[in-house]
Amino acid sequence: MKLDQRYIILVIFVSITLFGIVVRYMGDAKSALWQFWGVVDTASAVALSILAFMGYREYIKSEDEIKIYFNVEGKVEDTGLSLLRKDCTRGEIVGLLEMMQTHTKERFHFDSQGLSILLDEVQKIQKAQKDIFVIPLTQKEFEQFTISKG
Repeated sequence: MKLDQRYIILVIFVSITLFGIVVRYMGDAKSALWQFWGVVDTASAVALSILAFMGYREYIKSEDEIKIYFNVEGKVEDTGLSLLRKDCTRGEIVGLLEMMQTHTKERFHFDSQGLSILLDEVQKIQKAQKDIFVIPLTQKEFEQFTISKG
């Protein structure tokens, strides 16, 4: 949600709350306004429960385990590593790659297209469009990394 949408939702919530307080203390229990407020109150409760359910589903999705693979010129290699979807960021992936390097004194190298694909994969994982993280590599790039099988 954008910041301006949050502001609008907050204003609507505060307005409805204030309207309810005014109706409660200004009218009697049999007035049409009070009855209308009862309908609005029920509709708001249902809408909020639906929004809470949607938020819960997003939270559960963020807890998914994302397995990480290398695609070495068409051959898929399991790294044996995984992250939670919520932790699958560019920084985490780069950190994992650095820990898997054969030569730790050097920085690993990707071509610029590989880096672009890597960032695209991160976005797809974060948007829940994919459930596995595949890093495409050439054989030469793959030789920079050590995969421990175990």
